Amino acid sequence: MGLRSASAMKVLNRYVGLELVGRALLILALVTALMLLAKGLEFLKDMAQGDLPGQAVMALLGLAVPKILGLALPLALFFGLLTTVSRLCMDSEMDALGAAGVGLYNLVPLILVIALVGALLEAGLTLWVVPAGQARLERATAQFQRQALTSLVKAKEFNEFPGGRVLYFDHRGRDGHMRPVFFYDSGSEPPATVTARDGELRQNPQGEVEAVFHDGVRFQASFSGDSFGRIMHFERYRVRKSLGQVQTGELDREAMSSRKLLSASRDGGPKAVKYRTELFRRMALPLSLPILLVLALPLGVENRRSGRSFGVLWGALLVFGYHNGLIVVEEWAGRGSVAPNWLLWAMPVPTLLLALHFLRQRVRSRPLLALPRGLLGRGRKAGEGRA
Repeated sequence: MGLRSASAMKVLNRYVGLELVGRALLILALVTALMLLAKGLEFLKDMAQGDLPGQAVMALLGLAVPKILGLALPLALFFGLLTTVSRLCMDSEMDALGAAGVGLYNLVPLILVIALVGALLEAGLTLWVVPAGQARLERATAQFQRQALTSLVKAKEFNEFPGGRVLYFDHRGRDGHMRPVFFYDSGSEPPATVTARDGELRQNPQGEVEAVFHDGVRFQASFSGDSFGRIMHFERYRVRKSLGQVQTGELDREAMSSRKLLSASRDGGPKAVKYRTELFRRMALPLSLPILLVLALPLGVENRRSGRSFGVLWGALLVFGYHNGLIVVEEWAGRGSVAPNWLLWAMPVPTLLLALHFLRQRVRSRPLLALPRGLLGRGRKAGEGRA
C-alpha cells in the first residue's frame, strides 16, 4: 500500500511538521533577538541624548515585543519550511519519498494547515495585540520623556535648553516646583532675565515643554533710545517658546485599535484614507503568510548531486522584495495614488501565482525559471529555418 496510506501519511506529516515548527521557533527566537537588539540601540541613543531615563529602556523593550513578533512570525515560518525541505533533500529523504510515490503535492495539506494556524496567530497579533502594545508603548514613552526632562533639570546647576536658554534654581518644594528661580532667555530680542519665587515645567497639547514662573521680575536690557532697560513685575509669566519636545497624548495610527480604526476610516475626514490604509495593511500581513509558505515549499528543494544550495538566498531576496513592495503600495495608498485595498492583491496575487508556478516546476523536475518547452521548440525551429 506504500506511504500513501492514512497511517503512513500521518507519521510523515508529524515528522515534517515537528521539524518545521522546531526550526521556525528557533528562527523566531533569533529574529526577535536581533530586532530587540536594534530597538534597544535606538532607546540607548535616546537615553544618551537625555530623551529617556536609563531605567526606561528595559520596560520599553518589553512593550515593543508584540510588534516585533508580528513582523518576525511570517519570516520564521517561511525560513523554517524552506530549511526543512532543503534538509530533506540534502539527506536524500525526498528521493526516498519520491520512490515511494510521495512528492511535494502530498505535503501541501500539511503546509496549508500550518499556514492557517500561522495566519490566525498573525491576525491576532496585527489586529489586536500589536495595536494595544503600541498604545502602551507610546504612553510609556511620553511619560518617560517627561520624567527624563524633569530629572535633567537639577538644582544648584545652570541647566541649558535649546535656543540659548539657561535655568537655575536652588531646590524643589513639596509640590515639585522649583524655588527660587533664575532664567536667562537669549532667544528673545533683546535678551531677557527672569527671577521668580517659584516655577515649573509644563507640556502643551503640541508636546512642547514650556516654563511657567510665578511672582517675579522680568528684566530686558535695551541699548536703543534713552532707556537702558525695562523691568516688569509679574504674578505669572510663561515662556511660550519650546524648551524641549515630548510625545503628545494623541495616539499614532499604528496604536489605534482596529475597531476605532475602522470607525475612523468610515467618517470621511481628511485622515480617512490613511486610516483605511493602516487597516488594510493589518489585514495584508496575515494574508501574506500562507502565500509565503507556498512559495517556500518549492524554493526549499535542492539538488543533492550538485551540492548547491541557493534556496535560502532566493527566498531572502523574494521575501525582501515582497515586503518592500508592500511598503511601496502602502505609501502610494497613503498619498491617495491608489486605493488602500491594493494592499490585499497588488503584491499577494502575483506572488501567489509565482509560487504556484515554482511548485509546478518542481513537481515536474524542471528548473524554476525555465521557459516552456513549446516556446523553446519554436525558437529552435526558427533558428534552423534561418540557417
